[in-house]
Amino acid sequence: MTPSADQSAWEDFRKGNRQAFERLYREHIHGLFAYGMRISSEQYVVKDAIQDLFVELWRGRGGLSPVRSVKGYLLKALRYKLLRNNKVRTRYFSDLPELPDPQNIETNILEREEEHGRHQQVRRAIDRLSPRQQEVINLRFFHACTTEEVAEIMSVNYQSAINLLHRAIVQLRHYLNTALLLLVSLFF
Repeated sequence: MTPSADQSAWEDFRKGNRQAFERLYREHIHGLFAYGMRISSEQYVVKDAIQDLFVELWRGRGGLSPVRSVKGYLLKALRYKLLRNNKVRTRYFSDLPELPDPQNIETNILEREEEHGRHQQVRRAIDRLSPRQQEVINLRFFHACTTEEVAEIMSVNYQSAINLLHRAIVQLRHYLNTALLLLVSLFF
């Protein structure tokens, strides 16, 4: 959905339109799940939190306000829900599956090992960041959130989000060479 279609679906949902609610769920479920798994490593906890979120949204739809970003609102709501759960362990940046190249298996194995080594270096560098810095990197690069959305999701003002992102990138520059830092912006 485009942002304007998202806004339209949100307004229709607030008025009680079940199809609009289903469209919002279908459009955002995968992004919410991926984001939730970066906060908690327990799949069932994330699924329960998402289900609870949508149940609460439906029940409270009449009292909801218009939002600037439906995606940002949902991510922020899920974050709060997960962080209130005692079972949640902070976890960022899981392994991504890699697709084999059937053309040249030996070259592919070497490339995969090199790429895995680079990913490991990046992960280690990111793991050295504070949890809030990890989260800002995750939201900005992995979820492609705007800085405004990051600020809203993390409940900080815009300037604080910029400062947090800047400090995280400075730390990563300290830990990584330029090529590996580029990998963060391309793949994470």
